[in-house]
Amino acid sequence: MKQISILGFPQNVLILSFVSFLNDVGGQTIKYAIPLFLTNALGVKTSIVGIVEGIGEATPQLFQPLSGWISDKAKSRKPLIIGGQILRSSILLLFFASSWLIVLLARFLDRSGKGIQGAPRDALISQSAESGKQGKAFGLSRALDNAGAVVGLILAGILTLLIGKASLGLTIELFHSIVLFATIPMAIAVILLFLFVRDVSTKETKKREVKIEKLDTAFYQFLFIIFLFTLGNSSDAFLILKAQKAGLSISSIFFLLAAFSLIASLLNIPAGIVSDKFGRKKTILLGWLLYAGVYLGFAKFESAMPIIFLFLLYGVYYGLTEGVAKAYVADIVPLEKKGYAFGLYNMVTGLTLLPASFVAGFLWQTISPSAAFLFGGSLAIVASSGLFLLRRVKND
Repeated sequence: MKQISILGFPQNVLILSFVSFLNDVGGQTIKYAIPLFLTNALGVKTSIVGIVEGIGEATPQLFQPLSGWISDKAKSRKPLIIGGQILRSSILLLFFASSWLIVLLARFLDRSGKGIQGAPRDALISQSAESGKQGKAFGLSRALDNAGAVVGLILAGILTLLIGKASLGLTIELFHSIVLFATIPMAIAVILLFLFVRDVSTKETKKREVKIEKLDTAFYQFLFIIFLFTLGNSSDAFLILKAQKAGLSISSIFFLLAAFSLIASLLNIPAGIVSDKFGRKKTILLGWLLYAGVYLGFAKFESAMPIIFLFLLYGVYYGLTEGVAKAYVADIVPLEKKGYAFGLYNMVTGLTLLPASFVAGFLWQTISPSAAFLFGGSLAIVASSGLFLLRRVKND
């Protein structure tokens, strides 16, 4: 059955992207509220924040290659995508969190769901995309994902003003309200997946794929470079704590995060289209070098205005690289191993967040906040050099 085109995008690409929108309306709001809840309401140290964020983001990524491999072998992506989405409803556990261990459990289960669905979803987007428009398809996915974060964070900011009265700290009452709000769009996403997403047969895709026989050295070299970059790309929790340290209120931080996500959302599709025409590597390199500059700026500045400006530039980095990196993977892996390849990619980027966040938390606590950002910026420069030297592949 031929896919229906909606607004110039194949149906699967549009629906899966809209599901990402709904997930981020709730999920990103929770993600950014957790470090504030841990430090403000529960009084834990930044090293514990690093552990919670690192384990929560990294450990579930072990599921990525397995779920991708299963979807390759079964030639069916949809069941795993739905199963992962259902598991993500475990964020409701946060409503009952009275210690950082319960927060860690809820974070682990939610991210496990994301880990299970991530590789099959990316593979299905890749299979469903029109020939020569992988960047545009992944750009839409990331654009709606970030747009969901914009909506969620603005609503969280409004909740904060109504309940928290522009407080400089996040209270338990406010956190509970955010958790309840976050569960609604994530439940709607399950229904959309059941009703409107369909699997795509390999026969439909083979006609428009460039033939690649196996995962070659270019893919594994790219994975190693991504590992280096991600090792310095710790949880955004530390950016939030830096903003709070600069004197921004909780509601201001939510609105700033919404602006950052809006910038990323507006750039995702244009960046994807540019990468389709002019090459993935050039686009990623531009984003990584910008990231290095932003992190070095976070190391240098302490006052509110520079921090706000750097946050907005950070959104530009996200917009340039998120979808393009996945389109780059789609270019260099064979059809029959797309699920497994995306699983490896997502696992590397996810698992590396554990040591990255732990190192950042340790440097923040034992040396200074600036040390954490200097480490991240320096590794971004090293990774950019590696990517520049990576041998040319299709659509470089």
